[in-house]
Amino acid sequence: MDAHDDLPLSAISHLVYCERRAALVHVVGVWVDNQYTAAGQILHERVDSGEETNRPGLHLLRSVHVRSTRLRLSGIVDLVEVHVQGDRCRFVPVETKRGARERHANDEVQLCAQAMALEEMTGTAIGEGAIFHARSKRRRIVRFTPDLRVQTERAAARLHAIIDAREVPAAVFDDKCRSCSLREACQPESSAATGALATALRRALT
Repeated sequence: MDAHDDLPLSAISHLVYCERRAALVHVVGVWVDNQYTAAGQILHERVDSGEETNRPGLHLLRSVHVRSTRLRLSGIVDLVEVHVQGDRCRFVPVETKRGARERHANDEVQLCAQAMALEEMTGTAIGEGAIFHARSKRRRIVRFTPDLRVQTERAAARLHAIIDAREVPAAVFDDKCRSCSLREACQPESSAATGALATALRRALT
């Protein structure tokens, strides 16, 4: 199968959150809104104004389009802070999330992918970014460590492998399913149970 085009940056967040969710969205084409996704869309409509704000030594660029040929991902960064220090610029990507100030691996990987795309486009190393949590109105700094970069690269590779193979991974029913907008379409309780039964039968017959 020929390689597909770039995937949206949000897809890598889906993948880290749940591989089956990523496949349902990007292989099957399933999408269902719930109160959380709808609230997130409204929030981003307010954030993604595309306006620029200039202050002494600081430029704020909103809705910045980025692309990484290495990760084969593209999309929009909510906000890029450009800190001007003499003849140098330091770039800080900022992603806005609806919830409270909590750490989620999928958010950090998505932000890291945004930073890696910006690095490709600007030729400038980016050491950290931030996630702004709208509910608490607080920022959380995310440092782009070697481990996080490796995790991001592996997630991107796994994402493309799933899409290229048209694979829909088996369901894994856990606490994340409770707030997932695709729970009804996914049916994780029955899908996971069916997969576990099939595995047990195969083991018994071998």
